[in-house]
Amino acid sequence: MAAELRVLGSIEVRVNDQSVDIGHLRQQCVLVGLLAEANNPVSVDQLVDRVWGDQHPHRARETLYTYLSRLRSALATADDADIVRQPGGYVLAIDPMIVDLNRFRLLVTQAGSLEDEERALALLDQAMELWRGEAFTALDTPWLNNLRTTLEGERREAQLDRTDFRLRCGYHAGLITELSVQAAERPLDERLAGQLMLTLYRSGRQAEALHTFQNTRRLLVDELGIEPGPELQQLHQQILAANPVLTVKSSARSIPVAPSQLPADIPHFTGRDRQLAELHTRFADTSERPATMITAIDGTAGVGKTALAVHFGHEVSTRFPDGQLYVDLRGYSSGPPMAAADAMGLLLRSLGLPPERIPIDEQEQAAVYRSLLAGKRMLIVLDNARTAGQVRPLLPGHPDCHVLITSRIILSSLDGATHLHLDVLGESEALTLLARQISQDRVSAELAAATTLGTLCARLPLALRIAGARLAARPRWPIATLVERLTDEQHRLDELQVADRAVRASFAVSYQALQASGDPVDQWAARAFRLLGLLDWVEMSPPVASALFDLPQFKAYAALERLVDDHLLDSAAPGRYHTHDLLRLYAKELARRHKAEPALSRVLGCYTATAEQAYLLLDPATTRIPIDATRDRRAGSALSTLSDVGTWVEAEHANLLAIARQAAVTSGAAPGFLGRLTAALLAPFDIRGYWQELISLRQLAAETTHSRGDFAGEALANQDLGWIHSRIGRTDQATTYTQQALTVHREVGDSHGEQICFNQFGVAYRQQERFHEAISCLKQGHAICQKNGYRRGEARILNNLGLVYQRLRRFDEAIDSHHRALLLQRELGDRSGEANALAGLGWAHHRAGNADRAIAYHQQGLALFREIGHRYFEAESLWGLGQTHHTLGHHNQARNCWQQSITILQNISALTDDEAGALLQNEQIPDTPAIILSNI
Repeated sequence: MAAELRVLGSIEVRVNDQSVDIGHLRQQCVLVGLLAEANNPVSVDQLVDRVWGDQHPHRARETLYTYLSRLRSALATADDADIVRQPGGYVLAIDPMIVDLNRFRLLVTQAGSLEDEERALALLDQAMELWRGEAFTALDTPWLNNLRTTLEGERREAQLDRTDFRLRCGYHAGLITELSVQAAERPLDERLAGQLMLTLYRSGRQAEALHTFQNTRRLLVDELGIEPGPELQQLHQQILAANPVLTVKSSARSIPVAPSQLPADIPHFTGRDRQLAELHTRFADTSERPATMITAIDGTAGVGKTALAVHFGHEVSTRFPDGQLYVDLRGYSSGPPMAAADAMGLLLRSLGLPPERIPIDEQEQAAVYRSLLAGKRMLIVLDNARTAGQVRPLLPGHPDCHVLITSRIILSSLDGATHLHLDVLGESEALTLLARQISQDRVSAELAAATTLGTLCARLPLALRIAGARLAARPRWPIATLVERLTDEQHRLDELQVADRAVRASFAVSYQALQASGDPVDQWAARAFRLLGLLDWVEMSPPVASALFDLPQFKAYAALERLVDDHLLDSAAPGRYHTHDLLRLYAKELARRHKAEPALSRVLGCYTATAEQAYLLLDPATTRIPIDATRDRRAGSALSTLSDVGTWVEAEHANLLAIARQAAVTSGAAPGFLGRLTAALLAPFDIRGYWQELISLRQLAAETTHSRGDFAGEALANQDLGWIHSRIGRTDQATTYTQQALTVHREVGDSHGEQICFNQFGVAYRQQERFHEAISCLKQGHAICQKNGYRRGEARILNNLGLVYQRLRRFDEAIDSHHRALLLQRELGDRSGEANALAGLGWAHHRAGNADRAIAYHQQGLALFREIGHRYFEAESLWGLGQTHHTLGHHNQARNCWQQSITILQNISALTDDEAGALLQNEQIPDTPAIILSNI
């Protein structure tokens, strides 16, 4: 299969026109290190130097071999690319022409050898179109940076050659803006200055051409102490004398004046490599097209839609020799959107039609417009569109014309359009944009502050440009000063304005358009956006939105989708909605201006109902969930299976933390809900290993119940805190919280709570290896359970008693306790308790030397834990299964079990990445992680 390697921009490898994953940035450096000397050997030492420089890791060679192996696998399906080992090192064996850099160099060489200037210009056009940005975008090593500098020099020379040919062929129209931007970036480049002077002169702007010379001369004298070279001096004299030698050759092709209406390119345009590559690929398609190519770029306010369209338009302008049209449709401006008829009038006049010949009838206007465009290759940029209806009459009817549209909404009803969504910048792109405005030195000197600034600006290009403009105007300000000012959420949007640009004003246009609309869905959406400002949330779902908006779920869904259409929200997955921090702050401002609603109480009721439903699914016989017919049952995600519980917890845990914290500090937010909500989250959060989050939630509950004088609620919260701390091996905290709970349970005569505390003491003392005290506490709890008929408590105590007997090597007693617990849990239908008893039997038989029986019990327990979705206990069972397999000499099975267990513990943050890596590197039996040791 044919391969293609692209390095003139981000690194891309395609095989049979399909993208190939070549790994992370360091692995990409290896590929470039070989590519620079394709078909020639590169030694291992050279590769190490090219990939890491002086900062290579301790085992660089071993790491390099891994990267080479992965790259060889990635290229395995390619017929014309392979990495082979030779005596002198490693060789990237390829057809040179599959690399865009080699094609670029060949095209430049061929252009220089031609006498036909038109053909040479066409070759240089092709060469420059291969560039998609800086070479090896995102790769950063000393060797690569030097190579990149060399290639940028080649690119600039080719660009200058191309401009020379355009001037020789008489194509100076449309060059002024392009050359002005380049000259501003390289003010000491005499060849570039000469090209700009000649272009200005040929465009009838002799005075500006002479002024350009004077500016260039002053800079050369002031900064380098030299006069301009003889060629520039001669051109200056020729312009002064209006020398006819400067006119276009008579042999050059005569072309009519073509409109060139694109606004000036953005001087600090940054990023968007993927989107630019997608646009270039689409525009480069030479296949037969039956209709006009239409590309609609959508995105939120300030995300840079116009900048991308204009920048790309400049990049491809030479492909449209008949010109480029541009019109701002004012779809999201302070005034009304431009009517299609008014836009049509502008376009017709731009195409040279005298005003008196423009028809009055809109259909006749459209017909004349299409006729004027027939047979022409033109680019038409329709900026800031409000609706598809506004755009539709302005579309040409000829396939050689291309249309770029920008809009804040997705113009989904526009037939034949390809949609390109624009999101905020990535972190590195945001830093690059800032550096291009205030200098790389300032950003490098305060990298942490610059990164924080990007985050506070939500990496929104408009906000970043405003922040950069403020810093550029204040060169003595540390970046941290602006960061400090933006940290104040109340005034962040006030800070993000400069001159006539403001983030708030950009957002306001979208919101006000919804508010002013007569469409009921737009009205729901406007109110919904305000209400979102009342709530601390991470992601929104229709069930929660239904409670927040106090609307039926289908109307809440419609409002959310309408906000997505206007890019006031984003939807990364079906039924999940999010937005960036600046839009959140704007929503909060709107919420503060309107009458307060009991929205937080509604959402707390929604989440509490769902959490209690989840708890009941995990533990149907629990007495923790109160029987309360007034509970808000309309909410909620309807949960019907154990799998639903795990999915809901994964999706909502960040939201639950946020709303609990908000409820704890908000007066009148139904404080009783907070205790119920966090109590109901104990089992759902436990199965996913969210113990730190549980500690945070139950501490909030303990504090709020204490302040309200709800001592029973406070005791339950402390009891839970004792249990959670015991779960993660913090035995001192566990006993402290449990003792506080036990004191209250005894004061109010709550024997049920008392037996739970004795059970928790037994677990904590076992972890501290105070085995006899553990047995004493567990037996006290067991006696309370038998006296009062608490059979579930009895089963759980028996299981914990079995774990203590295991540690004392009293295996018969341990197995008997676990077996009695198993029978009770099965009789009660407690699947979680049954799984724990099976796990206990697995560990007991393993320690007693009954390997076959241990495997059987561990496998049964593992299946149940997976059914329930209890991630921690799944990992614990896998570990025990691995140890038993190892005892039997089943080393591969053992290793597989341990690897699965470590991965789960890592995923639930019970192990750090470093701890997991150290365990996985152990070729023998790994040390049992502390989190497992504390629970078995």
